[in-house]
Amino acid sequence: MSNIPSYLKIIEHDFKLLDLLTGERPNHLKNEDFSDWEITIMYYITCIYLKAVCQLFDKDIQDHYTLKRQINTLPELIYISKSYRHLEEASRDARYEGRTFPHKYIIERLLPKFYSIRDCAVNLFKKYNISNIPEVDPQTFLKRLQNN
Repeated sequence: MSNIPSYLKIIEHDFKLLDLLTGERPNHLKNEDFSDWEITIMYYITCIYLKAVCQLFDKDIQDHYTLKRQINTLPELIYISKSYRHLEEASRDARYEGRTFPHKYIIERLLPKFYSIRDCAVNLFKKYNISNIPEVDPQTFLKRLQNN
C-alpha cells in the first residue's frame, strides 16, 4: 500500500490539468476542440484510481493489460469493467484516431461511467481506512464547454 498516496497525488494533478484545459483560453485557442484530451484525462484518472485500489490487494500494476486483467478478475472490481472498457475505448479513439466528442455526450454518457469507477475506488479506500482520498468531479469543468 506504499504507493497509494503517490497515486492519489497523481489524480489531483491530472484533475488540475483538466481544469486548465477546460478553463479560459487565449484568443488563438478559443475555438479549438480539446474534447479528445478531456476524455483521455478522465480515462487516465480512472486508471490511477484503479492502480491505487490494486495496491490494497497487493497488486502492483505497471501496464494497461495487467490493470484490465485485475479489473476482470478481482471480485471488488468486476462490476465496473464495462464502464472502464467504455472509457478506455473512447480514450483510444481520441488518442489514436483523433476523434472528438460533443460535450453533451461526454457529460451524459461518459461521465456516469467515470463516476462508477471513481465511486468504486473511493468506497474501497474508505473500507480499508485510507484517508485523504480525492473525490474529483469533472462535471463543473466539462459544463464550461457544454455549449460547444
